[in-house]
Amino acid sequence: MNRAARLLLIAGILVFIVGALLITSPGSRSRNALAKYKAELRAKGEKLSAEELGYPRPPESSSNLDLLISGVNRIALAQFDPSLLELMHFSSAGRAEPAWTQPQFQLIPTWDGKANAATWESFSAQFEMAADALQDIRVAVRVPPRYCFNDPTNFTNPPKGPFVQLRRAAQWLAGDAIVGLHANQLGRTHADVHALTQLAQFHREDLTLVSQMIRTAIAGLGLATTWEALQAKGWSEENLATMQRDWEAVDLAEVFEKGIVGERVFGEAYFDYMRALAPRQRAASFRGGNASSPRSAADFFTELVVMPLWAANSEADEMFYLRHLQTSLDAFRQLQRGTPWPVVSQQLNTNIAGISAVLSNPLTRYRYFMSGVALPNYMRAGSTCIRNETQRRLTVTAIALERFRLRDGEFPTELDALVPQFLSAVPIDPMSAKPLRYQLNGDGSFTLY
Repeated sequence: MNRAARLLLIAGILVFIVGALLITSPGSRSRNALAKYKAELRAKGEKLSAEELGYPRPPESSSNLDLLISGVNRIALAQFDPSLLELMHFSSAGRAEPAWTQPQFQLIPTWDGKANAATWESFSAQFEMAADALQDIRVAVRVPPRYCFNDPTNFTNPPKGPFVQLRRAAQWLAGDAIVGLHANQLGRTHADVHALTQLAQFHREDLTLVSQMIRTAIAGLGLATTWEALQAKGWSEENLATMQRDWEAVDLAEVFEKGIVGERVFGEAYFDYMRALAPRQRAASFRGGNASSPRSAADFFTELVVMPLWAANSEADEMFYLRHLQTSLDAFRQLQRGTPWPVVSQQLNTNIAGISAVLSNPLTRYRYFMSGVALPNYMRAGSTCIRNETQRRLTVTAIALERFRLRDGEFPTELDALVPQFLSAVPIDPMSAKPLRYQLNGDGSFTLY
């Protein structure tokens, strides 16, 4: 670094420090306020540490996961990737077309814009070659492991989650189910749908938002596959009852809350970890290197200015972090108390806008430096959870309607007729916070929305 650059850096540092000191709050006051706020949260039943949530836990046997990964790894690269198969394709508002009924289908175009047209013979051949691996996957998901991250306190060296393998397993199971439908092999499709519901239960107790969102994505794919299956004729009441019980056990309404509560635990551990480091170590941890790595002017600025400023304001930063997470949790929990999703969504958006306003301001960005790193982007996650949970409730109800038709020869005139034999209660629509709506059509079909 030449002399002019050093002088410019020093001048910038001095100007920044003067401005920063004007907004720095007394450490003891922030520390007391943080301790008081944490006590208030715990008094309301909130759990802020891994220990309070029952972690660390003994490592869980991974034999099922090992079998699943082995099965996925044995599936060779395919000419027609099942992840590009478009299920439940909407041709117009409220009207979808099953993929398995098409004489020849188009896969979703790849990143380069090329659309892959596949014949049923060529597409099906891939699954025949992978039949043994797929059977291992079906066996592996019979007893889903509860968690992968058994020790959240070891967040600096966590195990590598098998997220790619889980999603790939789901994509191949879904593709195999569609091939089964096209070939009128309902038993094969039923086994694949069952496996998808079990795969959606993998790592259901993980304290990470990413694990919970992988579960949600797999469930979404499984629900689309189930919709495709319900368009086929010939299902027995026993098959449908099993399918319904499988989906009733997959609760996606809790996924967002579980993930955010877990992220809060990781965030709290992160604050404590960063406080214990020296400024140079903090800066290295932030940039993903080590303290002995070569440093740039930006690194010096982070080490000599940002980190000391953050250390002086770390309690205020942690308070900011906890308050905004709690605001989001409180908003999302209103769904369980009957608040429609559009209202909750607006509250979440308002909270995110408040965070963005603070973190985009140069005078406050570094004061809440760790919050900017640790606060997850949860708006999209929340929307995905609720959309798939709504689809799950519609699917469970649609299966119950078909079971009713098998018994009585026609669909009921209202959903209340399904209670209590086929449903314990009419499911609530998260979008309106009212029971799902139903209409019996003149041609004997129904509209469920």
